[in-house]
Amino acid sequence: MKKFRFTKNEEIYLLLALFVLVLLFISSSMTYHQQEMKSISINHHLSLVEKLVGNWNIYYGGKWHNAHLDGGVASMTEFVIRKAAHFSSYFLVGLFAYLGLKRIFKITWLGPLFVWLNVIGLAAFDEFHQFLTGDRTPSVHDIMLDGAGALTGILLCLIGQAVHTLIMKKKSS
Repeated sequence: MKKFRFTKNEEIYLLLALFVLVLLFISSSMTYHQQEMKSISINHHLSLVEKLVGNWNIYYGGKWHNAHLDGGVASMTEFVIRKAAHFSSYFLVGLFAYLGLKRIFKITWLGPLFVWLNVIGLAAFDEFHQFLTGDRTPSVHDIMLDGAGALTGILLCLIGQAVHTLIMKKKSS
């Protein structure tokens, strides 16, 4: 029986997933006030983002969010940036974890499902960690957003692989 070994690229992908998870753990260890972006003057540094999201209305977590209801354009911008960070960080975790682990699974559809469910579990653990951190509010909605980010990363990888396979088949025929 042949012993399984990760390739160099797979090891890099898994290390990247671990790196993002470490950053998430550090972030969830900080209180809300330690992460507050309004103190860095959103008006000055993120004016383009402010102009973009200033008129948005987003229904999230059972309530509407907009500049009027959230206390100004800076607060709305911070809200959008925080939620984008949730989505994008778990997008990267899902993508990197799948790329690092996909070869392990003999049943093709099991790899994406396994990685996605485990990333959702990690997101739930991260929200629990926030619960233990002062001045933070854990949210099931954030877990769902994290899961959507991971699923998007995995699905884009699967689509990319399918397109690559089709291109290679056309070249060889």
